[in-house]
Amino acid sequence: MQGWSLRRRVTRAIVGVLILLMVLVATVVYYIAEAKSTGDELVEQWDPAYTISQNTLTAMVNQESGVRGFALGRDEAFLEPYNIANLLGGSAQGTLRKYLLDYPELLAKLKVLNTAIDEWRTTIAEPIIARVREGDPGAAAAVATPEARAAFDRVREASNDLTNSIDAKRADVTEERERAFVWVWSVIALGATVLLVTGLGLGRGLRQQVLAPMTGLMRQTREVAAGNLDLEIAQSGPLEIQALASDVDLMRGTLASQIERIERARSRIQQRSAELARSNTDLEQFAYVASHDLSEPLRKVTNFCQLLERQYSDQLDDKARQYIAFMVDGAKRMQVLINDLLDFSRVGRSHEHFVQVDLESALARALTNLEEPIAEASATVEHGPLPTVPGDPTLLTALLQNLVGNAVKYRRPDEPARISVSAEQQGDQWLLTVDDNGIGIDPQYADRIFTIFQRLHLRDEYGGTGIGLALCRKIVDFHRGRIWLAEKHEPGARFQLTLPQTEAPGETVDDDEPALRAAP
Repeated sequence: MQGWSLRRRVTRAIVGVLILLMVLVATVVYYIAEAKSTGDELVEQWDPAYTISQNTLTAMVNQESGVRGFALGRDEAFLEPYNIANLLGGSAQGTLRKYLLDYPELLAKLKVLNTAIDEWRTTIAEPIIARVREGDPGAAAAVATPEARAAFDRVREASNDLTNSIDAKRADVTEERERAFVWVWSVIALGATVLLVTGLGLGRGLRQQVLAPMTGLMRQTREVAAGNLDLEIAQSGPLEIQALASDVDLMRGTLASQIERIERARSRIQQRSAELARSNTDLEQFAYVASHDLSEPLRKVTNFCQLLERQYSDQLDDKARQYIAFMVDGAKRMQVLINDLLDFSRVGRSHEHFVQVDLESALARALTNLEEPIAEASATVEHGPLPTVPGDPTLLTALLQNLVGNAVKYRRPDEPARISVSAEQQGDQWLLTVDDNGIGIDPQYADRIFTIFQRLHLRDEYGGTGIGLALCRKIVDFHRGRIWLAEKHEPGARFQLTLPQTEAPGETVDDDEPALRAAP
């Protein structure tokens, strides 16, 4: 059995116990049926037969007494027992004969009894009754003759013999019934013993074959989980537990090799992270210095071009003035682009400025910054109640300023711009919606518009650097939210974004530079 699986062992044990229990149950059912059969036989056959046999002798004694009384007293009332017995005796004897049909020896004794009764009636009772009725004075003496006593003694002996034989048969049936019950209780006790022994055996086998190997496997698994990955898992017990131990050992080996690879990778990542941090610091320093170094020549180009135009305006023709205007416009756009790139690069560098920001106040600051373009476009900005959320107030102001500024910029030429800002609570976050009636955006560009430097219109049609919506996405991502272009059936565009109700900051990076300025 050492090489047997646990399933095979348990199946064999259960099948064996079930077969034994089925045999015991069948035996119990058999003996219960036998006990019922003998009980029915005793109640329905032998008890009535014994009673009738006893009553027959009692009736014959009453008949003999009645004949004796009639012979002495010559009163017909004394013959009443005799007459009743004659009327009912045949029915009782027929019933008794029916009970004894399957037992020839008892039928023979019943026949002897009936013969003795008939002989007594024909030779003793009826002649005496006839003599008394004829007035024979010697009829009374005939009742006490030895012949009369001998005839009735033969009836008594035959009746006692039949009654005793029936009682013996009844005792045999009773003994068989009791024996059947003894077998029933014996088999039940045997079944209970088998179940008890089987339970004890299964418990012992469970401890030895399952619990002990599993306890050892658990102990070794805990040691591995505690960090002892060099421990080889021992394999013992049934095949299933051995297979489980083999799988655990395989997992231990796999984890050991993976942890080794992870440690090597972590070491390389730490090294590269340090190099990347130094590189980022250098790039940030370079960007900060480059912005000043690039802005200075751009300002010089712009100033000298404008000075050239003022001092030599009478010597320049229209084409020269146009060239100078192109130079000034390009320099200004370059300055705006540099500033926007710096703003874009600063987003997400630190959570240290996170506070509870009232979005209504942030929207008011954004509208103040956009006061001139809103007035030029005759735009109307409406908003419902706006929540207070954790975040950077400068960044959230820039977010709303860019969204409202885009709605004002991309308005329809034939009607004033109308912008609506609303908020709705959804679970543990706020859903903000910025809706306008402008020229709208084709849904096929829903993802492209959030990419830096992506423009859907020519620069001559609408100004800008193509960084605004990319900056919005970066700000929303920094606040652990999401922004998208929502579907809208009426004219215009609809931007929706989510902001958490509670702060969930990421890693904090020290930043000594000023916070992001609101986009112009």
